[in-house]
Amino acid sequence: MSLRSALDAARRRGHEARQRYRPLWQQPLVRVARVWRGALRRTLVVGITGSCGKTTAKDLTAAVLGSRLRGTRTRDTCNSPYNVARTLFRTFPWHDFAVVEVGAWAPDTLGRAAPVLRPRVAVVTNVGSDHRKGFRSLEATAAEKGRLVAAVPADGVAVLNGDDPLVLAMRARCAGRVLTFGLAPGADLRATDVRAVWPDRLSFTLHRDGAALRVRTRLCGEHWVGCALAAIAVGIAAGIPPAEAAAALAAVEPAAGRMSPVELEDGVVFVRDDWKAPLWSIPPALEFLRTARATRRVAVIGTLSDYPGSNEKRYAAVARQALEAADHVVFVGRWSRGALRAAPAGRPDALLAFERLEGAAEHLREFLRPGDLVLLKGSLTVDHLERIIEARRAGGARGPAAAPSAAVGRSATFVREAAAAQGPGGGMRPT
Repeated sequence: MSLRSALDAARRRGHEARQRYRPLWQQPLVRVARVWRGALRRTLVVGITGSCGKTTAKDLTAAVLGSRLRGTRTRDTCNSPYNVARTLFRTFPWHDFAVVEVGAWAPDTLGRAAPVLRPRVAVVTNVGSDHRKGFRSLEATAAEKGRLVAAVPADGVAVLNGDDPLVLAMRARCAGRVLTFGLAPGADLRATDVRAVWPDRLSFTLHRDGAALRVRTRLCGEHWVGCALAAIAVGIAAGIPPAEAAAALAAVEPAAGRMSPVELEDGVVFVRDDWKAPLWSIPPALEFLRTARATRRVAVIGTLSDYPGSNEKRYAAVARQALEAADHVVFVGRWSRGALRAAPAGRPDALLAFERLEGAAEHLREFLRPGDLVLLKGSLTVDHLERIIEARRAGGARGPAAAPSAAVGRSATFVREAAAAQGPGGGMRPT
C-alpha cells in the first residue's frame, strides 16, 4: 500500500469513528434544544430539507422573511441534528423567524431533528439519489425527508415541490395546509418563461392566483427556479406579498460552491458548483454550460458520488455528456482515468485527465484565455477544485492557450507513478 493510500484509509477510519461517536456527546445538547424550542412559540420556525438546494432555499427564504421581519437562519450548510439545536439556541423569543436547514443522510437522522425543530413551515425541495449507501432507494429517502412534513402542526404549512412525485406524495403526511410550487400547471406557485443563459441570471414569470409577476434573481442556472419559488411560498405563508418577496430575491447572491461565479481580472470566469457532485446533479450543471454565451466553455470535473456500477463506466458516461456541453473537458482525481474511455477520435485534446489537482491547475493556467467560462463540478472535501482559482490568482495567466502537454486523453492508459514520464502535474499521457 502506498503512503497516499494509507493516509486516505486513515482519514476514512477517522471520519467513520467521528460519525459513530459524535451523537453520543451531542445528544444532551439536542435534548436541551427540544425544551428551548418551547420558548419560541411566537417565532415562525421554518425547516428546509431536500436532496439538493437546501442551502440556497434557506438563504432565499431568510432574505424574503428578513425583508419585513427579524430572525435567524442556519449558518453555512450545518444541518445535522446538533446544528439544528445550535440554530435554535441562537434564536430568542423576540425573533420573528428562524430558517433552519435540516439534512438527512441515513435512516432516522431527520427523525431525530424533526421533533426538536417542530417547524410551523416545512419545505421539501426534491428527492434525489444522494446518500445512496444510507438509504438504498429513492422511496426510503423520501420517507425520511417526509418526517419533516409530518412534524407540521394543524395550523402550519408544508411547501412541496409539485414537479417531484415523491415530494408531492408527502402532502398526505401533513396535518396543515399545503402549498405546491413548480413548472406543472397545477402548482399553486408556477413558473413559466424561465431564462438563465449565462451571463444572464435566472429569471421567470411567477403565476399565483391568476396574477403574473416577473421575478429576477442572481442565481446561475434554470435548475434553481424551485428554490426561488419555495422561498416566495414561505413568504406568502408569512403574509409577505409576492412582489415584496421577489424584490428580496433580487439581491441574494449564490451560495459559495453552488453555481457561484468568480470573475478574475484576466477575463476568465469560473462558476463553482463544487460543493458536491452526486451523479444526478451533473446534467443540470452541464446544461447551464452548454447554453452559456462564452468564448470557450470548459468543464472541470472532480470526484462523482452516489452512483451504482463501476467507476470507469460512470466517469466515461459523464465525460460523453460533458463533451456535448463543453469545448474542453478536464477530469481530476483518483478515478479520472475512467473518463478517458470517452475520448473522441476527432478531438484528441478535448478530453484530459489528471490524477493530481496540481497538474490540472498548471494546464488550465496555460490553456485559459479571456472570455472563457469554466465550470468547476466536484466534491469540496475531496477535490478542493477552488484551488484552481487560487493558483491562477497567485500565478497569473501564462499567455495564449498552449497545446496541452501535461496530459492528452488519447488513451485509457493510466500513468500513476512514473514522474519522469508524466511531469510534475501528474497528468495522463498516451503511450
